Amino acid sequence: MYRSRPAGAPARIGIADVQRVEQAARDLRALDYRFGGGSCHGTVLSKLPGARAMLGGTVPVRLTRRLDAAVADMHNVAGWTLFDNGDATPALHHFTAALDLATRSGDKAMIANIRYRMGRVHLHHNAAGRALAEFGRGRAAAMAANCMLAAAILSANQAWAYAKLGRAEEAIEALAVMRTEFDAADSDDVPSWAAFFTETDVVAMIGSVHTDLARFVDNRYARQAVPALEAAIGSYGDGMARSRAFCLISLAVDRLLLHDVDTAVDVGCEALRHSRAIKSVRLRDRLRPLENEARRWGGADELAEGIRTMLPAAS
Repeated sequence: MYRSRPAGAPARIGIADVQRVEQAARDLRALDYRFGGGSCHGTVLSKLPGARAMLGGTVPVRLTRRLDAAVADMHNVAGWTLFDNGDATPALHHFTAALDLATRSGDKAMIANIRYRMGRVHLHHNAAGRALAEFGRGRAAAMAANCMLAAAILSANQAWAYAKLGRAEEAIEALAVMRTEFDAADSDDVPSWAAFFTETDVVAMIGSVHTDLARFVDNRYARQAVPALEAAIGSYGDGMARSRAFCLISLAVDRLLLHDVDTAVDVGCEALRHSRAIKSVRLRDRLRPLENEARRWGGADELAEGIRTMLPAAS
């Protein structure tokens, strides 16, 4: 049995066609992690019409769900790269399209991942309550799929949202849940959209959550953030350059909160060096809290000025 082909739709779709879409999503996601969404969002958008056209082709029934999931993931990558490039509204449009296709495919684990990414848009734009709602929906989908890695990603981000809301006890509890779920995950069967969440990212999230607890609850949490962030920075390779830069920014904030100004300036300047090679509006947005904190310290003038001169180039 085949889906009927409407006029103008592509010819019969085979496994090789679906694999090409899957590989394109993997390749573009890798570019995003290393060079930022600004480096590849245009390429993603240029490939999407061809991928979507396949949905109207003649598709064997055994491939329909896999094709739906593959095109969903292309929308997922499009949404993430647009978000990283500072385009939140079209990003959410693509995440919605991804969610529709992932739902049609029955891929609950991918639904969880899309919900995570939608939540991250809200979290970045200071809507932690809306982010928590998306993370909760995503975690429910992950548990329904029995995908512990996806669940761990959602729990980690719930912890981060709680930290931004100043809810320390819930943040710490969510981190503990994340660790349990991550340890229970099947490391031999990891989809490309979840492969970023390694032990290094677990440690980075611990550092990020404690950084925001230090900012919004008590600066003593910075003492727990520092070793976690330093471990993550030492473990990230060039393929995760943006994540390493995020950690450097957070580490510089923590060092300032601990009154270690000289080290903060060194780390912050290193963050700026890494950031210049990455086309990410989101990365530059993350520099603003560091700039604000640096301006409070006379010995951090160099760092504050370096950030100030860099930010206009991102707008």
